[in-house]
Amino acid sequence: MSSSAEGDLPGERAPAPGSKAAGFGAYLGVVVLGLGLGLSACSKPPSMPGAGVDDTEVAPLPATAEGAAEPSPVDPADADADEVLPAYTPEALAARVTAQLAFLDEDELFEDEQGRPLAPKLPAPKEGDAPAPGSVEDDLLAALPGSSGMGMGGGEGGDPAVVNGNALGLYVPIEEPAAGDSLAHFHQALRDLKAGRDADGKVRLAIYGASHTQADVYPGYMRVYFQERFGDGGPGFIATTKINKWHRYADWSIEQTKGWKVEHAQRSTARKDGLYGLIGVSGSSSSKRDRTKLKPRSAYPRASQYELFFLRQPDGGTAKLYVDGKKLGVVDTDSKTGDYTAGYHPFSLDAETGHELELRVVGDGEVRLFGVAMEREQPGVVVDTLGISGTRAANMLKWNEQVWSDTFSHRQPDLWTMFYGTNEATDENQPISAYRADLREVITRLQRAAPEASCLIIGPGDFPRQVEDGVWVPRPRVAAIIETQRDLAYEMGCGFWDALAFMGGVNSMHTWATAVPQMGSRDHIHFTRRGYVRLGMAVVDAMMADFDRE
Repeated sequence: MSSSAEGDLPGERAPAPGSKAAGFGAYLGVVVLGLGLGLSACSKPPSMPGAGVDDTEVAPLPATAEGAAEPSPVDPADADADEVLPAYTPEALAARVTAQLAFLDEDELFEDEQGRPLAPKLPAPKEGDAPAPGSVEDDLLAALPGSSGMGMGGGEGGDPAVVNGNALGLYVPIEEPAAGDSLAHFHQALRDLKAGRDADGKVRLAIYGASHTQADVYPGYMRVYFQERFGDGGPGFIATTKINKWHRYADWSIEQTKGWKVEHAQRSTARKDGLYGLIGVSGSSSSKRDRTKLKPRSAYPRASQYELFFLRQPDGGTAKLYVDGKKLGVVDTDSKTGDYTAGYHPFSLDAETGHELELRVVGDGEVRLFGVAMEREQPGVVVDTLGISGTRAANMLKWNEQVWSDTFSHRQPDLWTMFYGTNEATDENQPISAYRADLREVITRLQRAAPEASCLIIGPGDFPRQVEDGVWVPRPRVAAIIETQRDLAYEMGCGFWDALAFMGGVNSMHTWATAVPQMGSRDHIHFTRRGYVRLGMAVVDAMMADFDRE
């Protein structure tokens, strides 16, 4: 695929001071995640990604009697209003460790409960191999932008020196819109939940995106973190059929027979009716031989309140509902009125363990399923992972708005996020003006369906293209997409979080893909599990900075 020359590359131009577009420079505190790393502040305005390490003064690592770095938590009362830094309370630090442990072994964590960095677990070196990276403290500065680890030329030519993967990932604050605090509603909902004032005892997050989101690692990190701090509200929304062969949830597996027809807007064989529901995907069958089963991976994903989402349609069929192998009831999807609408089938179960759910098609008409919402009776946070690999934000415009909007508002989200842009970076025949118009309409629909909810747009990370073996160069369209997303977020009242800045700027993905431990996939598109955990840590730190600074 060829690159277009639309837009300037981040790191190649400096926005005017005070400009909202200066989020990449004026907002970007070059702070490695975890203040315990010792990089608690920049002593002068941070440089743009790609600047040399000598251009950015960094506080030295404070030493303890044992020579280890001590954490430097920000005291909200002492924080300078002009500094943009993460704020870690003791409960936030504890939740960060709990959320890491949901995806990493104890000896693979990035940090401990005091926020102190941990040395990475490395494979034993083989004879003739390059030396393995040293401790996090030794290699910290070597991994900053402009060093051998990261920067504008990180992926061009030969392989750079081995970089410590644990040191990758910069703290990047949320850039605020013209209207002010983009997460005000979300933060107030958390306060109300904590104080016992929330009307239904739930704070819900809807996490939309493509393959990064479908992997359910960074959304899973969010789920564990927020539930650790504010209460476990339940697993959230789970699709009833697998979207594709890569589809998985952190805590659930899906087993289905081969007769199900799975449809979404990006799939060429799908019906164009857009009747896809909350995630934007449906699974349908008319055969009595078909069944689908949701199985918890452990006893952890507990729930007591369940609700099956489906399409109510003319001549819709029925499905038998089984729980732990026992028949619980029958779901009738016939609309009776000739209309196509969202249907809901609520039921309650024991919350003390995870339950196996199964739906068996009766064969008396088409059954078209969207998913199951699972929640606990107790107060807490619920995170819905709503990602479809290979899709674009504009796919939402192909969804039937009435059916989708009904399911979305039915979930009553307090915050929605969207993480798109990587796939759009390959759409070089689409003018950026058309991309902008589509994205504006997508945001409008989301805001129309949930007018009170906070919103956060996550920009795409680094996505270079390979021009020859071992040589990776930037895609200029990525920069144009980021600037479009940033502009619309600013205009339409959403926060914007810059994943490219978090990674270290243009061509940083090559460093993530070759780091030890490995943080990025060799395809230079996706992250490893560790990389997605780091992404989750960074997004949550940014989301909670103002909340924890109060």
